[in-house]
Amino acid sequence: MRCSAAFAIVAGQQQRGEGTTWPALGWRGREFMVRTGARLIDAGWTEPQVSAAMTEAAGGLQQEAIASGDADRKLAQVMRPCLSLLDTAVPPLQKPNLPQCAAILRASYEEVHAAEGLSARAKDLLTLATVLEARTRREATEQGRTQAEADAVLAAEATTVAKVAALPGGMQRYDIATCFDLAKPEEKTHY
Repeated sequence: MRCSAAFAIVAGQQQRGEGTTWPALGWRGREFMVRTGARLIDAGWTEPQVSAAMTEAAGGLQQEAIASGDADRKLAQVMRPCLSLLDTAVPPLQKPNLPQCAAILRASYEEVHAAEGLSARAKDLLTLATVLEARTRREATEQGRTQAEADAVLAAEATTVAKVAALPGGMQRYDIATCFDLAKPEEKTHY
């Protein structure tokens, strides 16, 4: 319960752009909490009892953090052993490769475009997907492959990403930060 509470706190921080020293906990933290709750229900707890215990654990952890005078340090003390439990209970995020990132951002663009039209967010995602697709094609060419072979790799990875997206947790199973890193402007080498 205590680890579920700590993961929920850090995931909340991460949604606000904080807590970046910890691994991404959005999907993994929720999955840990769901699995913990399911084990307790299997052991005879009711759903209201599980919910109340989780709420109590989160409140208790927040009170301890405030009382300690150093909330970040208190949270770090709880997080360290909890991360070991997390790694055994919920697999780490998948680190996508370049063509997978192209497929992830293309699929994200399509989802946002369907919901918002050609919004600024949709345009940004389309730009990033296009950059990664171009880099995938360039990399393939540098390796002696044809454009058709590069397109086949992109299509195969799009299929793989779509299968992962259909699983519980969907795209959150990927370390999306990797994709944004791969899409950063490349440094030009001057000779």
